[in-house]
Amino acid sequence: MTMIKLSPKALPVSDPRKDKDDKTATLFGIRFSTADTDGLVDTLAEEAVPRGAGLRLLVTANVDHIVNLRRNERFREAYRFAWRAVIDGTPVFLYARLRGLALPGKVTGSDLFPRLIARLEPGVHRILLVSPTEDTSRRLYERLQQMGFTDHIVMTAPPAFEDDKRFARWLIAAARRQQTTHLILGLGAPKSEIWMHEHARQLPDCYGMALGAALEFYAGTKQRAPVFMRRAGIEFLWRVICEPRRLARRYFVSSWSFFRAIAEDLRGKTLPRP
Repeated sequence: MTMIKLSPKALPVSDPRKDKDDKTATLFGIRFSTADTDGLVDTLAEEAVPRGAGLRLLVTANVDHIVNLRRNERFREAYRFAWRAVIDGTPVFLYARLRGLALPGKVTGSDLFPRLIARLEPGVHRILLVSPTEDTSRRLYERLQQMGFTDHIVMTAPPAFEDDKRFARWLIAAARRQQTTHLILGLGAPKSEIWMHEHARQLPDCYGMALGAALEFYAGTKQRAPVFMRRAGIEFLWRVICEPRRLARRYFVSSWSFFRAIAEDLRGKTLPRP
């Protein structure tokens, strides 16, 4: 972990009662934002979280999320707590289009992260990243430093970070000391979203995002799918080829529960209450 003296420059404060993007579309009982990636980046980069508002959690729904939401109460509570939800996965987006929802496109974490980082300003925004490996953390820190940031923090999470109380205290203390504006975890779902939700009251006023492998793609420690696979909506196949042991079961076995979620949604049944 690297900590550097913070700049006192302040962010403009947004009105908590007014959001640039206040339009939503409901699917699976979740109110999804209708903003595209650029619109969401505008909000995340230009509007400070109002003083006293705490953590504004952004969730990015894909098939794995929908499947986990059906069986994981803590994950459902994190989604209900979320400030904004967007659609990340192609199957979820296609189902939304079939239902006639007015969504301009997917907002993938892997696209959102580099665009957001490019918009954030040294001395104005204070970034705290949590990555899964030391190599990724080192590369992220160096890249942000090259962009002119001097008060950024990059941490490497322990393998079972969600149960590591010592790491939680360390991360929360760093965020409070830094007065983080953007907290981004690249550690996978549902543990990242659950962690941020359950520690929200201890964190400073900031945006919180769980963007999975986006940090590793940006750092270059993992290779993202070729552009043609992304455009065709089959990026998941590339992920399975690269990490078959970790992802094959998720995409080819567990994901079948997504069709049950669709059937329940069509019958008007939303996610189960805790």
